[in-house]
Amino acid sequence: MSARSDFTPEQWRALCNAPQLVAIATAAAGNSGLFGSVSEGMAMASSMAEAVRGDHPLLKEVFGKEDIRASQDEIRAMVKGVADKATLNAKLQDAAASALTAAVAALTSKGATADADAYRRMLGGIAERIANASKEGGFLGFGGERVSEGERQFLDRLKGLLA
Repeated sequence: MSARSDFTPEQWRALCNAPQLVAIATAAAGNSGLFGSVSEGMAMASSMAEAVRGDHPLLKEVFGKEDIRASQDEIRAMVKGVADKATLNAKLQDAAASALTAAVAALTSKGATADADAYRRMLGGIAERIANASKEGGFLGFGGERVSEGERQFLDRLKGLLA
């Protein structure tokens, strides 16, 4: 099993940032509205709690309080000043893809195949859970679709990167 001490600071940042970037990029790819956004936020919190309560030491460490705060600060700084939704979505999705790629590369370079597999499953699970957390495009809970086209496109991109 890998631990924080096995990675460079840059690799560790990628490992900690990727889950939050994947979550935010997935949520931003849809048009959930207020209630949908709350559901998506709860889906992310639930995913993080599962990892912390789980039996995988590396995933527990990735979701340490200080690392979560540092990731949130980095993400806020990255998106500060981005005015339009399309640019924000593209920036978040590219950052998520970059962090995910760097994190998986760091794990595989250490020969941590089991850790890399668990990490990939966790990231894919976060994206799926958030994409399915609320309906998109309905009115007062009627109609709409479970996963929007934007979310579907981002999920397909992630699947390609996680394969």
